[in-house]
Amino acid sequence: MGYAAPEYVGTGRLRSKSDVWSYGVFLFELITGRRPLDRNRPKSEQKLLEWIKPYVSDSKKFHQILDPRLEGKYPLKSAQRLGTLANQCLVKNPKKRPKMSEVLEMVNQIVEASPASGSSELPLKSLPSMETSNSNNNEMKNKKKILDFIKW
Repeated sequence: MGYAAPEYVGTGRLRSKSDVWSYGVFLFELITGRRPLDRNRPKSEQKLLEWIKPYVSDSKKFHQILDPRLEGKYPLKSAQRLGTLANQCLVKNPKKRPKMSEVLEMVNQIVEASPASGSSELPLKSLPSMETSNSNNNEMKNKKKILDFIKW
C-alpha cells in the first residue's frame, strides 16, 4: 500500500516511473527506519511520506527524521543527499521523475562521496570485501546478491 505511485492508484496501470516512486519510498524507509504505513504510531506519524514533509526540506530539522538506531553514526550530508534523491523520485508527475538508471547513478555518486572509514561517521560503504574467503562464505554471497540487486 505505502509504495503505490499516485498514477497507479488512480489508473491501476504500472509504468517504469511507478517503480521510481516506490524506490523513493524505500529510500525514506532506509533513512528513517520506519515503514511507509505504521498504525502503531501516533496519528500524525502513521504515514511516512506525510510525517517527513516538514523535515526533509529544512536542513536544520532533517536530522530529526534519521533512524535513531544509527546513534548518530552516519554521514549526515550523504543522508541529506539521499533524502533529496528520494524527493526527486516522489514527484507527483511521473514524467518529471528521474529514470531508474539515473537514480542508480545518483545513489552510486552519493555512496562514493561518503566519508572514508577514518572518519568519525560510518561510511555508507561498510560491507566487507566480497573477495574475502572465510567461514562466512554463504553470508558474503548473500550480501553480494543484495548489492547486485540494489545496483540493478
